[in-house]
Amino acid sequence: MVIEPQRRTGLAAVLSGLLFFAGQAGELIFGSPSRAVNVLWVLLAGAGLIALAIAVWGLRPLVRTNRRGRAGWWLATAGAALLILFAVQAAISVTRTGQVPENFVLFLLGFLLLAMGQSLFAANLRRPIGWAWIMPLVAVLGLIVALTATDALGPTHDIGLFLFEAAWVVLGIALMRHGFRMTTSTLNETAPSQRRR
Repeated sequence: MVIEPQRRTGLAAVLSGLLFFAGQAGELIFGSPSRAVNVLWVLLAGAGLIALAIAVWGLRPLVRTNRRGRAGWWLATAGAALLILFAVQAAISVTRTGQVPENFVLFLLGFLLLAMGQSLFAANLRRPIGWAWIMPLVAVLGLIVALTATDALGPTHDIGLFLFEAAWVVLGIALMRHGFRMTTSTLNETAPSQRRR
């Protein structure tokens, strides 16, 4: 198993949650529609979605250990790709009109595929990272709350997204800690053999 990429995947997961949270919190604090707020949201949330795609891609050696995990990873990867397309769509819209696009089809479909994928591959993380394997399921719960909220773009919607973001931050920390432990153990194992030489 490649060690350093796992720690980079963890960092990408942490950044995805923090950046998306920053964009969402900025919109809640400063309000919208404001061109400056829309630009800030697109920049931060877009960067968070790109980091999320990097994190999902980096999970492949950990979750593609069986048919269910492979299917889940491909679904999540497709969802992450659609979210990046939405980020591009939003950037173009804000540049041209100063407004976030009203068409959220890519956003909704991307998160739907991501949720399905996470539900399938989450259990495959149990052995590599321990208890934190449930974080993708917590993220799915957050997405369900956010996407089914009856108060459109209200508190319940925001709470669901906050839960999603927090779950990815915790998952990223777990991945980085596990990668660090693997690096340390590998160094300890190779040191005696080098001394014998």
